[in-house]
Amino acid sequence: MNQTILAAADLAVQRGKKRLIESLDFKLPRGSILGVVGPNGVGKSSLLRILAGLDRPASGSVKVEGTVASLPQDVNLKSDLNVLEMVLLGRTRYLKWYQQPNSTDRAEAERWLEMMSLEHLAQSSFMTLSGGQKQLVLIAQALTSECNLLILDEPSSALDLQNQEKLFSILNELQEVKSLTVIFSTHDPNHAFHFCNLLIMLGFSKHYCGNCQQIMTSQLLNEIYNVNFEEFFWNEGNLKYFVHVPASPPQTQR
Repeated sequence: MNQTILAAADLAVQRGKKRLIESLDFKLPRGSILGVVGPNGVGKSSLLRILAGLDRPASGSVKVEGTVASLPQDVNLKSDLNVLEMVLLGRTRYLKWYQQPNSTDRAEAERWLEMMSLEHLAQSSFMTLSGGQKQLVLIAQALTSECNLLILDEPSSALDLQNQEKLFSILNELQEVKSLTVIFSTHDPNHAFHFCNLLIMLGFSKHYCGNCQQIMTSQLLNEIYNVNFEEFFWNEGNLKYFVHVPASPPQTQR
């Protein structure tokens, strides 16, 4: 995990005329998982697009060593392809413009459909799927590309709890076995805290970057989200969870 796969230097992110992020510096070792948390409008999606090479930073630089696959937050794509064909699109980087996917490509796509428990939908139209199913198909597409760096913008936003657990279990396994490097944004601090090595916490006035276990605290979460978080411990104090506790809890009718 000593080899750097992505390095950001003095990075600035801007949307229109509004500067969202200033002077962001970090290095991402190969095989690590980086979480990005922060409130709506703070620049998470804009940052991920720049890290994926889809947009230019306002200033600063991003250097990537290896291949990148990215999944945007909005998966409301319109396509006449079936599910298997959508996943096979992840293999296009290995094909010349005149080539068709071969049996090896098809086997790889089918393997990832099975990993996502979607093999029964292989011949179904992509457009007939639920939002969560579409999200899993597009994640399978990205993984089928056998990329070195996977960038996911709120990958669990449309997933039920079982599929959230499945997704993060798969990402952890790929990190350990294949040294896959992952960057993902989330609004659930527990996803970041329990699955990430590194963390970027984005606020409207400042940001924090470093070891996830060290920098994520209820105090910093309170600061960047402007709501009340409390820390709770489970399993005799071995597991820590962050819980949003409303300042004015709703009244229960009796």
